[in-house]
Amino acid sequence: MKTSKILLLLFLTSMLSGQNNLFNKSPLLNHKKIIGSWIFESMTTIKKAKREEITILYKDKKNLETLKFEDSGAINFNVINDGIEKNGKGIWFAENNYLTIIVESDTTYGTYSVDGNTLMLIINAEETENTYGYSTILKYIHQK
Repeated sequence: MKTSKILLLLFLTSMLSGQNNLFNKSPLLNHKKIIGSWIFESMTTIKKAKREEITILYKDKKNLETLKFEDSGAINFNVINDGIEKNGKGIWFAENNYLTIIVESDTTYGTYSVDGNTLMLIINAEETENTYGYSTILKYIHQK
């Protein structure tokens, strides 16, 4: 009887520790998916005005962007927006599906998901006295 209680206790302990390790690995693997170079495909902005406005911008010769998320937490970007080029570096970090990017004095908070070769960034801004709230959905394709 005493031996069966000990075996049951060992079995339950091993099951719980196995589940705990499974949960701990999941967020780490999600963060690894974002590492690499990503090429801009589209941006959809939904402005939450009296009448909702939707603007969609697609990649073209005047609107190009490449993001490179490095394992060290560094991010490099090359952007051409309406023909104006800007390059820079910053830092990034993620927790669960939340992403923070800091470039100079600008900090961007959002969520992200990686599905196959597609990275989706969603950035929400609350309404203020001067501006309407909005949601922006950015789509990137993994660069090989």
